[in-house]
Amino acid sequence: MAVDFNQIKQKVGEFLKDKKNLKYIVSGLIGLFLVVILSIVLLKSFHKEDYAVLYSGLSPDDAGNVLTALSQENIPYKLEGNGTIIMVPKDKVYDARLKLAAKGLPSGKVVGFEIFEEPKLGTTQFQENVNYIRAVEGELTRTIKQLDAVMDAKVNISMPKDSLFVREDEEAKASVIIKLWPDKDLTKEQIKAIVFLVSHAVPKLKPENVTVVDNRGRVLSDLIDENVSEASGDKTVELKRKLEKQLEKDIQSMLAKVVGPERVVVKASVELETGKVNQKDEIYDPDKVAVVSERKIKESETEEANTINAPPGTPTNVPPVMNTPIFGGGGKKKEKSDITTNYDVSKSMIETQKPLFVIKKVSVGVMIDGKYKEVKDKDGNVKLEFEPRSPQELQSYENLIKSAIGFDPNRGDQVTVISVPFESLETQKQEVKQANIIQYIIAGLLGLVLLGLVVFLLLKTKKKKQETIIAPLPSGEVPSSLATQLSKIYEEEKELQPEFEKIPEYIKLLEIAEENPVLIANLISKWLKEEGKK
Repeated sequence: MAVDFNQIKQKVGEFLKDKKNLKYIVSGLIGLFLVVILSIVLLKSFHKEDYAVLYSGLSPDDAGNVLTALSQENIPYKLEGNGTIIMVPKDKVYDARLKLAAKGLPSGKVVGFEIFEEPKLGTTQFQENVNYIRAVEGELTRTIKQLDAVMDAKVNISMPKDSLFVREDEEAKASVIIKLWPDKDLTKEQIKAIVFLVSHAVPKLKPENVTVVDNRGRVLSDLIDENVSEASGDKTVELKRKLEKQLEKDIQSMLAKVVGPERVVVKASVELETGKVNQKDEIYDPDKVAVVSERKIKESETEEANTINAPPGTPTNVPPVMNTPIFGGGGKKKEKSDITTNYDVSKSMIETQKPLFVIKKVSVGVMIDGKYKEVKDKDGNVKLEFEPRSPQELQSYENLIKSAIGFDPNRGDQVTVISVPFESLETQKQEVKQANIIQYIIAGLLGLVLLGLVVFLLLKTKKKKQETIIAPLPSGEVPSSLATQLSKIYEEEKELQPEFEKIPEYIKLLEIAEENPVLIANLISKWLKEEGKK
């Protein structure tokens, strides 16, 4: 069957000639366009492109220059965190950083070693030392901010003063304050790396003197202090950390029962004086007697009797006469003995060396979260407003801590208690979640408005169509016998129908009635109005 394009073209032309049909077409196209736009908006809202942080915490000047450069490079971006965070598509982060670095952006407000690039005349030694410390702090801050989990960082270094009149050299100390992203955290390896980096960048700075604190009130360096003490092999450091840990634990548990476990942070510092004590002990046992020495002296002496001498010339070999005594008298014998024995009680001697630890000073710092009350802003939204704790309450906590640590003002002990707002991880996540919810709500409301507009246009068009088909007659001019007249016309038309069927105009009129019944209805309504006026 061949397709008659001319007939199709003719029917389409006739269809488009009617203004009502054009209204339907325009309304349909508008509705379709709005539905497509709404679908695109919703798809973009629920299927967002992954964005990553390009820079955060920039100064207003740097932020403006960076945004201008991104626009010139046709790199899409969006702002978060009240304009302090610039985010770009995740796959374009490094490319954007390289392009910005080629333009010298961002210039940065952290001062590093470039402070020495402009030498100044008349700079004193003190100013040079201060500039050096500032430069080291700035370089360390820049390095730490390169970690993915770090939003911002600040390094403070305390250098001891050199003096010939100080017997013991003071040690350098450093503190690192880190602001983390809401959904990220540092690992123990990263914390250890930060401590290692800071301690090796500053002379006379030991790892145990580096304190790392985050914006959630946690002392991150405590997580690795035990390993540092064991690695150093110094019993003094180990004892110092144990004492500090014990003080922190006791104060934390005491205050947590009053203000809550997640609303108090305690940091203690103990200064020790070490030495050695030599001790000698002599132990005697009276039940045990021992001979220490014994001396014996024995003397024996014998005296002989007097002898009668023979006259001279008498032969000496003449034997004496028997029973004739040859001595004048009898001999004497003497004996003498002396024994000396020395006794002593049993004794043992013990010599020992004991370490001596004396607490020189105790310092305690305590941060307590305040109270929050519900307030309404100008728009009527309920928000939590921070209210610091009263000085009387803080003073009572301070007195309690002093009693717990054995506060001694003579040795210079210090206790500081302050009330500050805590920024918890859950609060940050809730803020991000609320921001996303607001975006979804805006997209949903926009979609509902567009959908309502489409429905309104369709209903309005349909209502006009109904009013056109059934146009009400003017009040007071409605014929009383309208039904009779219609019946009469129908009968007359029925009688004349055989003749009308032969007339070409009648046939044309029937075709028009089939193609456009609305036009016929309007024509009949017009006739009825004219008939009523007569």
